[in-house]
Amino acid sequence: MTVRASTSSRPAGAYRVDSVFLPYAAFLVAYGNAAAYLAGSALPHGGAGVLFGVTLVAAVLVIARLEGLTLADLGLRRERLALGAGIGFVLALLAVGGAILVLRFPPLVGGPVTYAPLAAVAPAELATRIALTMPLDTVIPEELAFRGLLLAQLLRRYRAPAAVALSALVFAAWHVVIVLATLAETNLAPDPLFGALGLAGAFLAVFAGGVFFATLRLVTGSLAAPLAAHWGFNTALLVGLRAFAV
Repeated sequence: MTVRASTSSRPAGAYRVDSVFLPYAAFLVAYGNAAAYLAGSALPHGGAGVLFGVTLVAAVLVIARLEGLTLADLGLRRERLALGAGIGFVLALLAVGGAILVLRFPPLVGGPVTYAPLAAVAPAELATRIALTMPLDTVIPEELAFRGLLLAQLLRRYRAPAAVALSALVFAAWHVVIVLATLAETNLAPDPLFGALGLAGAFLAVFAGGVFFATLRLVTGSLAAPLAAHWGFNTALLVGLRAFAV
């Protein structure tokens, strides 16, 4: 992608984001839920998930170019790359500790929350998921799509807090199918009350994750921070849930 002059030099009001934000947000919600339905949510993900991820990355880069967004607008800058990644990874590990504790000792439930498909995943398959397929079908596509292009679009129109909140809402909507499918495979599903609480908690957690990743992107100025945080959080969560399942 050719780097162009920064959008920060554009006069206020010179670009109306509404014309591209809403269609792009709707596209993300539809694409993410369709991909989750077609590729399936059970582990380990196969080639279909990777294909959807790579296709999304290509679409995001084309849209960004058409809109005149720069690499810096997307957070793809070389400066502070290692620092941003390090900050994101460390903060993710700190955050995931609380999540694992809640899943291990959930209120009202007499035991840890378990995810059935993980019990059947061999250690080698889990390692492949963490090191290869998860970055390609989840971490890189989602961060580029949400904390890259979507956040850049929103920042052209809204102040940072509103842009972060809106991007997190779209991020939560992207996860509807996978949250429902994942919850159905847990030990919370048979009980209506626990299932409802689990559903609310899952969407709240996804929204909070969207806020966390977007804030990291803005504070560090680099997409490397939410990329590392997303990968670190998901990795630690998978390993923790795998320990509960065996």
